[in-house]
Amino acid sequence: MPHQAQQHTQQRSQMRPQASQGQGKPVLEFFHQSGGKVKKLTLTVSERGGVLVRLSEKEGDAVKSIVFSLNRTELITLSREVEFYLMGVVKPTPSNGGGMASVVEFFHYNSDNGQFKKLSVDIFKDGGLALVLRQGEKGKPSDAIVFSLSRGEAIHLIEELRLLFYKGV
Repeated sequence: MPHQAQQHTQQRSQMRPQASQGQGKPVLEFFHQSGGKVKKLTLTVSERGGVLVRLSEKEGDAVKSIVFSLNRTELITLSREVEFYLMGVVKPTPSNGGGMASVVEFFHYNSDNGQFKKLSVDIFKDGGLALVLRQGEKGKPSDAIVFSLSRGEAIHLIEELRLLFYKGV
C-alpha cells in the first residue's frame, strides 16, 4: 500500500489528563512521522458538547492545524459509515473532481463571513482510508490536511466515536 509506506512511525495514547485551551480532554491521538513531517490526529470532547477532530501538521518550524466540530448526529454517522466501509457493506461515492472517492463528508459553512470547513473520509486507490480536513473562504483556495489511517487505527477511531456517542457527549 503506497500511502502506508509513508507512515514510518505510529504512536498512540489514550486519555491524557491535561485539558487543552478551551477544550476538554483528548480522548484519542495518533501520530505519523514521514521524513521531516509530523502529522497528528486528536479527538477531543468539547466543553460545549460534541467532539472536536483536530489534524495538525508540522514540517520544520511551520505548524498547520485545522479543527472540525462534530455534533452527536455527525459523530455516530462518521463512526457507522467508516465501519460499513471497512465491513464491505457500502462502497465509497466517486468524486466529481477526479480525486479520491469519499465514504462520508461533512460540510460546515458560516454565511456571515463566507468561511467553510469540510471533513471527509476518502479512499485511496488501494483501499486505504484518509481523514481530510479542509478550511477556507468562499472564492479563495482552501487549506487542507490529509491524515492516512491504517485499518487498525480506523477501527480504533470507530470504537472511540461509538463510546463517546453512548456516553452522551
